[in-house]
Amino acid sequence: MSEHAGIRRTGLFAAVWLAALAACASAADNPAESTWQAVGMGGGGCFLFPAASPHDPKLLFVTSDMSGLYRSEDAGESWQMVDWRMVRYAEAPVFHPTDPAIVYVCTPDGLRVSRDRGKTWTRMNDKLQVPMIDRSGARHLTLDPGNPSLMFFSAADALYRSENAGAAWLAVPEAPTSLLGILVDQTSPSDKRICLAANARNVFRSNDSGKTWTEASHGLPWLGIRAFCGASDPKTGRTVVYCTIPSKKVDDKFAGGVFRSADRGETWQSAMGEGINTAIGKQDEYARMDIDQYFSLATADADPDVVYACNLGTGVLPPYAWTVYRSDNAGKTWRACFFSDDRFKESNSDLTWLYYDHSRGFGDSASGFCVNPADSRQVLFVNMAEIFMTRDAGKSWNQLCSRRMDGQGKPAKAQFWATRGTDDTSCWRCVFDPHDKNRMYLCFTDIGFMRSQDRGKNWSDASGSLPWRNTVYDLAFDPDTPGLLWAAGSDAHDIPMWGAAGGGGGSGGISRSDDFGKTWSKSSNGLPNAPACSVLVDPASPKDKRILYAACYGQGVYKSVDGGQSWAKKSDGIEPAKNRQVYSLRRAKDGALFCCVAGRRKGRGVDRDLPGGLYKSADQAESWKRISPDDIFRPVDFALHPDDPNVIYVAAMDGLGHNGGVYKTTDGGASWNNTNVPFDKAVSDYIEGFSVALHPKDPNLVVFCSCTHGMFLSRDAGKTWAQLKSPNAPPFANCLRMTWDPEDPKTAYVTTFGGGAWKGPAPAP
Repeated sequence: MSEHAGIRRTGLFAAVWLAALAACASAADNPAESTWQAVGMGGGGCFLFPAASPHDPKLLFVTSDMSGLYRSEDAGESWQMVDWRMVRYAEAPVFHPTDPAIVYVCTPDGLRVSRDRGKTWTRMNDKLQVPMIDRSGARHLTLDPGNPSLMFFSAADALYRSENAGAAWLAVPEAPTSLLGILVDQTSPSDKRICLAANARNVFRSNDSGKTWTEASHGLPWLGIRAFCGASDPKTGRTVVYCTIPSKKVDDKFAGGVFRSADRGETWQSAMGEGINTAIGKQDEYARMDIDQYFSLATADADPDVVYACNLGTGVLPPYAWTVYRSDNAGKTWRACFFSDDRFKESNSDLTWLYYDHSRGFGDSASGFCVNPADSRQVLFVNMAEIFMTRDAGKSWNQLCSRRMDGQGKPAKAQFWATRGTDDTSCWRCVFDPHDKNRMYLCFTDIGFMRSQDRGKNWSDASGSLPWRNTVYDLAFDPDTPGLLWAAGSDAHDIPMWGAAGGGGGSGGISRSDDFGKTWSKSSNGLPNAPACSVLVDPASPKDKRILYAACYGQGVYKSVDGGQSWAKKSDGIEPAKNRQVYSLRRAKDGALFCCVAGRRKGRGVDRDLPGGLYKSADQAESWKRISPDDIFRPVDFALHPDDPNVIYVAAMDGLGHNGGVYKTTDGGASWNNTNVPFDKAVSDYIEGFSVALHPKDPNLVVFCSCTHGMFLSRDAGKTWAQLKSPNAPPFANCLRMTWDPEDPKTAYVTTFGGGAWKGPAPAP
């Protein structure tokens, strides 16, 4: 497993936890079509459920572990994200078998239906609200292709059945739950369908259209079903179902893996025919396991004997590497057909920038997989960072995430790319270079740092020389020296979200670049090896003795008086000392310093004795004084009025009964008030406020970004608020920060937690 794969699996847990807390959007009018465009290099985060329309092979969907649903009408040349108010945390889209316009998805808030090929979505009249506990408790929707009025909805606690296209549902008594898939056999009578299904415990069969079920696993040497699929062709009368079980070594031979049944589950036989990996033992020093495991299966309705399987691999090089296997004879023989590594002589795919700039194994093996139900030659493969597709049964593959800028010669490291719209990363900041209007920077989790030289049209990864390349949280520029900048970074990601609120941890520090962020060196002598989340330059300090400040999460504030060559701790007054989760730093016009400390987690709740707060220093960080009350328990980021240092806005998250949202003081912290942002509790009664931004020319215009409810706008300095909706906000809910374009006041950039960065229309005074 690549290092990145492990990181994204941690991110997946965080996303699942967030989804369990916050329900999807309530039924509402569909938002207007978004005018926002994704910005970046494409991909970089975990994709889960791809789908290709049986009516139109160019209509594709893919979902993300960070809640996004992406849609393409041009076979992946470009993608658009579905607005979060319509769909979040979707499972695999399901296409109506006869109406090309109808598509369904399962979400934590029940079933959603689109009647315009996935552009807009509404909630079905199903009254099924199934909380998402984890991805393995699969919610699964199935339609009978020959009678689409017959539908099945599998959840963790029940199997629901509808005979009227979802208008009404009934739970099936004593039915299997948490199903991995259901096959409605098209060769059986339409009024008495044979159905086959599986969950992790067993395989099941129904002879009465899903009303009653019995076990159907005779011939499987053991259970623990990992994947299930099947196909039936009424023209030939052929039905084949497939499943995978854990692979084991039995009598020094391979056992388990892929099995098939050609008699509708009456008996099962091994389908581990010639050509698929059955080697025993690790085949090289980089192998992840002693015996190969198979977690993904897919087939097409019209070709029951054609089946694909994805493995994890027992080595790095073929024939032991992870790949996609295809069989044309129900598993009697196999051929490996996907090689996304140009070191392999079998290489048959173009590659993303991640391959060149991070590692050959960055995306890793399959996290999701599908075959077009109408065409077994079209296959979509997604992993922890990328999307690939074949239209010729695996002879060749194309990546569908990024587009490389022309005129750069052969693909190589540090080249410039542009996204196709599939960014599913956490982007902390979008920053404009104060010395060059054409230079921009993006700060990320997992993929570190990007730079652009053409105002965001194309981007290059510049994290290769960063001492801590996983995450860059903040940037600071020397006011007098073009190209000189500092980055606050860490190998710990997602700070200060809930998973990182338990006291810090992880390595990090300050890095320096003298060439506009192209290359980096460590600038952390005297700093603790801890995540650095904010870095600040004092513009009034001497050019040759530049004063810098750094926020080290879990450790406090540090100061440098020599341009970052050495650092000293400056945290006196930030109490209690057990909570010095300093996250953000600001300098007021009068020279005063402010820092925000995030509240501490304790187990599954917050630590009553270790609140966060906003602190001020009037003596260049020699001492600090708390100026916020306990009501602001989990503050994150804050904004200072450009002309009046007594006016401060703080964005906060829920914690210990204290409401998240926006707090404001007009007297330097002597008194505070909750500005009462109108959160829609039907979306979520849990609030995660993240940042506040003031318009650069009109500080009465305030934008608030939240990770649970999107963005809000106030035109009267926080007295009243209105939610920003499409087309005036990105289609992603978990918004982190908004930045106005200094050269174009009509344009803004918004960074998100899991949806990348976006460019769109800026709120204007």
